[in-house]
Amino acid sequence: MADPAANLSFLPWVREGAAAAIPAPDTLLPQRGVADLSASLSINSAPGVSISIRLRGPADVIGIDARQIVRREPLPDSRDFEPNYLACVEFDRPDFPWLFTPAHANASGQLRPWLCLVVVREQPGVSSAPASATSLPVLRIAAPARPIDELPDLAECWAWAHSQVAAADTSATSLNAALRGATELSLSRLVCPRRLEPDTAYIACVVPTFELGRKAGLGTAIPDNEAAAANALAPAWSITRAPPAPPVGPAAVELPIYHQWQFRTGSVGDFESLARALHPEPAPDGLGLRAIDISHPGFAVPISIPEGATVDLEGALKPMDAPDALPAWPAGIESKFKGALAPIVNAPGLAAIADPHADPLLAPTLYGRWYAAKSTVAAAATSWVDQLNLEPRYRAIAAFGTQVIQQEQEALMASAWEQAAELREANQRLRRLQLSLVVGETMHAKHFSVLAPEAMLRVAAPAFGRLRTTTPSDPITKTVIARIASTALPVNATSSAMSRIGRVRGPLTRRASAQGVTRSTTQTWIGKIGGSTGAIFMTLPAATLATVTAVRQRLPATANLASFGAVTRDAVVSMRGRPLFRVAAEGQPVATPPLQALPPSADSAAAHDFRAAASEHLQRVNPGRTTILTFPAPVHVDELRAAMVNSLQPRITFTALTRAVVAIGANATSPVDTPASAPVGIDTIAAAPHFPQPMYEPLRDLSQDLLLPGLDHVDPDTVLGLKTNRRFIEAYLVGLNVEMGGELLWRGFPTDQRSTYFDQFWDVVGAKEPRQDIDPISGWGVRKLGDAAGAPVREQFVLLMRSALLRRYPNAIIYAAPAIASGGTRTPDLDPARERFPAFRGEMKPDITFFGFDITPAAAQGSDGTAGHYLVIQEHPTEPRFGLDVGTPAGSGTHLRVADGPPAGLPSSTLTWGRNAAHIAGMLRRRPFRVAIHASMLVHRP
Repeated sequence: MADPAANLSFLPWVREGAAAAIPAPDTLLPQRGVADLSASLSINSAPGVSISIRLRGPADVIGIDARQIVRREPLPDSRDFEPNYLACVEFDRPDFPWLFTPAHANASGQLRPWLCLVVVREQPGVSSAPASATSLPVLRIAAPARPIDELPDLAECWAWAHSQVAAADTSATSLNAALRGATELSLSRLVCPRRLEPDTAYIACVVPTFELGRKAGLGTAIPDNEAAAANALAPAWSITRAPPAPPVGPAAVELPIYHQWQFRTGSVGDFESLARALHPEPAPDGLGLRAIDISHPGFAVPISIPEGATVDLEGALKPMDAPDALPAWPAGIESKFKGALAPIVNAPGLAAIADPHADPLLAPTLYGRWYAAKSTVAAAATSWVDQLNLEPRYRAIAAFGTQVIQQEQEALMASAWEQAAELREANQRLRRLQLSLVVGETMHAKHFSVLAPEAMLRVAAPAFGRLRTTTPSDPITKTVIARIASTALPVNATSSAMSRIGRVRGPLTRRASAQGVTRSTTQTWIGKIGGSTGAIFMTLPAATLATVTAVRQRLPATANLASFGAVTRDAVVSMRGRPLFRVAAEGQPVATPPLQALPPSADSAAAHDFRAAASEHLQRVNPGRTTILTFPAPVHVDELRAAMVNSLQPRITFTALTRAVVAIGANATSPVDTPASAPVGIDTIAAAPHFPQPMYEPLRDLSQDLLLPGLDHVDPDTVLGLKTNRRFIEAYLVGLNVEMGGELLWRGFPTDQRSTYFDQFWDVVGAKEPRQDIDPISGWGVRKLGDAAGAPVREQFVLLMRSALLRRYPNAIIYAAPAIASGGTRTPDLDPARERFPAFRGEMKPDITFFGFDITPAAAQGSDGTAGHYLVIQEHPTEPRFGLDVGTPAGSGTHLRVADGPPAGLPSSTLTWGRNAAHIAGMLRRRPFRVAIHASMLVHRP
């Protein structure tokens, strides 16, 4: 039997290897318990030798490999299995149930397995004994339990074992390829036909089907002649049926257990029955509103408020067709009420303006004052901070946030300190650096900034390699040592040794004084050396200077000697060859060879070498230039001193040190420049802890009516359409953040009270693209509360379900599919690419679940000109499951019987009940179910 939708095929049996050659068909009656085959063995071209082979049978099995079991349905120890489903167990080998059956399938494709699955109700008389040295674990069924009620009829055991193959198609070629292919493409399955009762505990056991297997599992010796007897393949238990008499079975049974597990059924209902029970409805009257008594506000109001006067408070969710505007006040009360409330909440701000040094005034909280940088509010203003503080309903919502923080303060503070990690130690070190900065600035002003240029150079010399400076004449940042290296002042002139030698009372001064020389009071050692001519310490007498010009003056006029400036590299290179040129040692005569002919024009070897050396020399020292000597640039000590004084500012050096030794994380906040305290560069870290948990949960735990007032009006098995209420959410989150900022400040946590610690109201863990519900509050500006222009998302459509469906099937798939309108009807768009999955979800007791979508209420119901959306509730696809519809008549007995005919409610198909195990499996297979509800069914129709 094929399942084309899932590319699965059910086969009534599978035989592999030598078992496929068993000649005896299964008569479904007692027959021989062994299979004998004849095989022929031949080597090369020698005549074959015929041998007899006896295959292993049920009498040889004393246990199974637990690794063969790949799945159990239901899972062991499950507590909520659907009672209309059938238990089953799957094996890795596709031929496992028939591996030791000594027969082949009959003409109808029926073949008894050598083992089966039984499901026994836990009750008195049912017990399971552990394994012994000679026996497997034993299942015992005795009075008061009845084996005929607990065990299936083995005459139909062939109907409850089949194989499953995943192939490209249902052709024999594809099926055989899958059976011989990867192991995950095929398996075998045993199904127990036991009809389960609701809320009942059961034991599932894999036991032998044949009496030979039962004896082998219990450790009873089985002679060969007994296994080979003509009636040896008898059932492990028998149920005799002779209508109209009731069936008769054994009074007690002992069965060896190959494998076992326990489970319990739940209440009546499966996914399909629970989904079919859902009925979409518009929101009932009064849902989403809660009355608040304002007749006794606790302060004087310049108007008489009637006794019992109320205003309606909305929740975080409200009906999809509810108006966007806040519910109206009773006539004539709103302006007077807010006008009387404003002076009360403004009193602390006005007092601080009148006398900034006075003690703060205790009054009701002005929510959001630090975020909006406002200390007062006005009844006529429309910004979010004015609305929040003067509208009593918004103040009440913010107060719920305050109450949540007060209840959760210990856990929240523990999380905040955990996020801050080593914040205390880091801030303590920063305070020490601040102290060092103050001391350093005092010392710098008193000692360093008044030093003379030469003294500054000497004192700062050890730091020349680390001091980076800029000067008016050279704006490029360089170290001091780089600047000095390019001047006439040697770097070593500022060394410690030079400082000792050249100090005022040093050895150099004492030696000069001993010679009767007075040290100059205007010229210093460093100043003299750093000048433009400071490197020339003495002037030689002119008579001692031997120059080319002086030599030419002393030669006769007939002497042909070029001047110094005329002997250039070009002159030497272009000079004619010197073939007679020789080099002699100093003081030795120069040998001149006799002239016998005209000399060659080429240089001699000595002339060649001399010409090359002279050319290279004159290339470096050009006699033709104006002067050869150059003097390095002088050092401008005053300019250099000013640059070093600036670089040694403690504000610069300590700030750099702070950045090197203290690293901050992403949740640290920058210091704020206020008139009272300006940042100094070494400010303590003001961290902003972030709490990503969905904060609707503590509000729900405070009272579910705060999320959705009037929840008790929602009937069971109901689907409703709702929408989010951004004004409520923002007011609540402001209350959370304001109270958390105060708690952090009270606990000594460094914070500026302007950070947004909570920005997540809904649970977005399962969302495809999670995002925060609000932007940082400090950036709200003067927009209105709940203004869509200033919020990251608009009002969202919310689907609410009150049903046991999601409690029993938490992995159900919920999504929105666009509707397609055609011919006056609408159908869901089946394109998976257009499916919209929930952006958030939540739960409320006892059985309420809601899902929020990134779809506007108008787009959901189709009032925006589109066809709207369908809300799809779909069973999660799983491995094949088998069972009956809820409410199917029980029939006779505790087990399904093939002989009783197909159960009522089975879908029509081309399959035949009772033909073989594959047909029965195909008819009992449960398909995943889904229901689609158009959102327009969730609003009141005009």
